[in-house]
Amino acid sequence: MLNLANTLRSSLMSSASRSVRTLAPAVNPADQQQVQATLPDKLFSSVELEYRAHDKAVLKSYTTFLQSVCTHLDITQGRHEVLPYIRWVQPALRSKFVHKKYKLHYETRTHITKFEILNVTGSTASTFLEYIQRNIPEGVGMRVGYTELQPLPLTIQNA
Repeated sequence: MLNLANTLRSSLMSSASRSVRTLAPAVNPADQQQVQATLPDKLFSSVELEYRAHDKAVLKSYTTFLQSVCTHLDITQGRHEVLPYIRWVQPALRSKFVHKKYKLHYETRTHITKFEILNVTGSTASTFLEYIQRNIPEGVGMRVGYTELQPLPLTIQNA
């Protein structure tokens, strides 16, 4: 019985050590630099940020933060637009049952702001977005849209 337990333990240990040994092979740094050199960086004519919150003051302070980040990183700012808020009203009864006459209205307002940066590369855009998204205030949602510049197709270039 003891021999069987030792055999099982050794087979489990050998299978566990095999799974640890399956690491990816080391990549030669020279090969990695060649791959990075062949891929050109993307160009974006504009990156549009849309951020939403329930507090107008939070959006205003975040907008000043974005403007200061753009000036420190020498990123061209595009238009800055404050959109009208979205109002959501939910009527509810004051009591659990009946008494339809006594209602409450729950209301939320979502304020929306759009901010645009112009003429950036892909690496600059990703660094900028990573920084501003790490410093986004609590309760603020963000949507990002890209407008990428592409070369003309060969059929149009040759014509």
